[in-house]
Amino acid sequence: MVWHFLVALAPIVVVLVLLATRVPSLWAGVAGLGTALLGTAVAFRPTGDVVQATVADMGPTVLEVALLLLGGVGLATAMARTGAQDRIASWLRETESGADRTVTLLLLVFGMTPFMESVTGFGLGVVITAPLLVQLGLPPAKAVLASLLGMVLVPWGSLGPGTLIAAQLGGEDLHALGVESALLTPVVLIVSMVAVLGVLVGRPDARQLALAAGVIVVEWGVLLGANVLIGTPLSGVLAPAAVMAGLLMVTRLTHGPLPRISAPLVRSVVPHLVLVAGILASTALLAVTDTADWLDWLSSPALWLIVAAVVAITASGVPVDRAAVARGALRRWVPTAANALVFMVLGIVMAATGMAEHLATTAAHLGFGFVATIPAIGALGGYLTGSNTGAAAMFSSATSAAAANLGADPLVALAGQNVAGSFAIIASPPRIALATAVTLAAGERLPGSAMRVIVRSVLVAAVVLGGAMLLLA
Repeated sequence: MVWHFLVALAPIVVVLVLLATRVPSLWAGVAGLGTALLGTAVAFRPTGDVVQATVADMGPTVLEVALLLLGGVGLATAMARTGAQDRIASWLRETESGADRTVTLLLLVFGMTPFMESVTGFGLGVVITAPLLVQLGLPPAKAVLASLLGMVLVPWGSLGPGTLIAAQLGGEDLHALGVESALLTPVVLIVSMVAVLGVLVGRPDARQLALAAGVIVVEWGVLLGANVLIGTPLSGVLAPAAVMAGLLMVTRLTHGPLPRISAPLVRSVVPHLVLVAGILASTALLAVTDTADWLDWLSSPALWLIVAAVVAITASGVPVDRAAVARGALRRWVPTAANALVFMVLGIVMAATGMAEHLATTAAHLGFGFVATIPAIGALGGYLTGSNTGAAAMFSSATSAAAANLGADPLVALAGQNVAGSFAIIASPPRIALATAVTLAAGERLPGSAMRVIVRSVLVAAVVLGGAMLLLA
């Protein structure tokens, strides 16, 4: 028992130690993956059928993520080369007069970022928002940090498949888990808002604090109401949409009419409209028609990101060297994809071989105190896989069973794991690699000060959620 626990824990320890000693995340991930494969060979030894099933189930997902990263980097590169980012940022700057850009910044961080994440998933809210924050005048590192902190509704990302998997593996109703996850989300909203204000504002005045409180109340209120009345999938879309509408209304009331929407501005937002409309329309079409599973790729965010990148070039009305755009995107994509995929494969190996479940089951021997560690376990899964779907697949079954055996409410336990695991994605190497790839110069790393803000935010949220687990579960 102890031997298996140490073997299962070893890949995580290797990764954390190497990252703490400033080893590049790619090599830390490779070392962790090698440790996991060695542990698989000497201790866990999955059957051939398990290996084949894992490759068949997760292989397409790994490929989709690689293509998604390519599309995301391609879209960001095309938007920058055509000047579309500059035009959108200029319009946003004109919505507020004076030096205080709090409304615009909150609109992007807590409106646009979670909205795009809920529609597309895979961290694409950061792909859209981080470059715009740079265009608004933020230093690139702060733009990356703020956009990552804006990923507050990840349980509903991509219309909620991660929450669906957690419900299925945990034996709970999706609607009930969505509502319970929404009830716990204020922890993440408050922690993230405090960090964002500290990074972007410093010492907020009374007006800025009132705006921040209003954003939290609206986002959470609409999220909870939508989960109760409409259902889980669309809740993450409606809540940030309400925030954006509310902040634009505040701008309209305080500064007069919004700036004119010109034809060049419309062309600049067309790629984003294509991305959102394409995903929603294809998803709806596949849902109402009897089509073969192999056509599911039509609704893939990866496909529509690549389409949006092409549209960004062709619809811009600006002469662009397409070969230069392609070369620039590929230079950013190769290291980004390598970084992301090695951690994804590490998470897959740990889930498929039973390492992750063994860690959760062993932790349950702590007794009822285990309940307080559930958010931390979920956060570990989110960190390793860079995906709330991956975190749900790693731990949901073991979490639900362990909670039930201890006399705790499995629904509350799953919700705590779901919310904490989803928020911890902002610290995962795949998400940070994506954010830096579309914002920082090639090869540049996020400063240690920014990483500390991210890690502290995740830890605070996990600790507070752990306390909530003891009270509620």
